[in-house]
Amino acid sequence: MTPEQVAAAQLELDAVEAARATAVQIRAQSLAKTQDKDQKVDALRGTLGGLVTQVDGFAKATKDETVYVRAEIPEPAPKTPRSEADTPTNLATQSQTDGSVLVTFDANKGPGTVFLLQRQLVSEGGTIGDWSELATLSEKLYLDENVPSGLRLVNYRVRAQTTNGVLSPWSFPVPFYLGTGGGAGASASATTTAKATAPDPDGGESITIEDAQQLKDAQTAKGKGQAG
Repeated sequence: MTPEQVAAAQLELDAVEAARATAVQIRAQSLAKTQDKDQKVDALRGTLGGLVTQVDGFAKATKDETVYVRAEIPEPAPKTPRSEADTPTNLATQSQTDGSVLVTFDANKGPGTVFLLQRQLVSEGGTIGDWSELATLSEKLYLDENVPSGLRLVNYRVRAQTTNGVLSPWSFPVPFYLGTGGGAGASASATTTAKATAPDPDGGESITIEDAQQLKDAQTAKGKGQAG
């Protein structure tokens, strides 16, 4: 290569390097401007969010729905009520020492949710009765002390009802088998559980219930404690 050719190539190389440096500088400036823009947008969102909160609070306090129109912001959409309720699970029956039946179950309990418990009687001759309402519960247990005599078994089922009236499907029926002769006082041939653990209605530790009387005492003591 002649000296002239080397010099020309060096000039082109320097031009490329200068262009690269310019591109790097422009990218850095663009990144800085983008970051500055993002920070300003975040600050604006915070300011507008605070203003919207103030407008919303004022509208709720004064019950003046025209506030949203004057502030030129959309009115909050009304809350959609729950369209379904969860079906209770783990329904179980346990015989108590006096022949009554303790019914327990698990469920997701939102504020104001209640549970509808039904009972179906099956006679010694196999006649199946209709489902009948047994109790409306705020707790997840029930002591059935009025089982008629002359039965083969009793079926129980439960479902949840939310505050806006939405009902869950019924739980799968769970039977409680009675011995020959039936009746609440003749369940000796059924599996008798002398000690049952039921969930605390208030969501705390479980309550241990050795018989029906202790369940009554526990419920009475809890009611007195709440009243005090």
